[in-house]
Amino acid sequence: MNQNGNLVVIIILAFVVLALIPPIIMILFPIADIVMRIILALIIFMTVRGYIGDSPLSLVISGILIYFLVIKWALFTASAYIFLYFLLSFSFLSVIVWGIGMNLRR
Repeated sequence: MNQNGNLVVIIILAFVVLALIPPIIMILFPIADIVMRIILALIIFMTVRGYIGDSPLSLVISGILIYFLVIKWALFTASAYIFLYFLLSFSFLSVIVWGIGMNLRR
């Protein structure tokens, strides 16, 4: 029999569990919630400042993004951040970009 289907299901379940770990930790441990929100706010601010520069516009855009992503949707943002950081750390996104590039050449 073909066992490749089971491996795909296991990988998908592992990614779902990985995405659920940060919200669970943030709910169970309030100090982890505060630390993660501070980290997310700093990451958003530094990213916007890196793209736009040191101007009042970057402060406005950072404030809007921090309000929505850190204050309103902190659990989702933490989950997405950890998930994307995991993918980047194992260079999965570079493989995806390479695959998309190969398909666009046709």
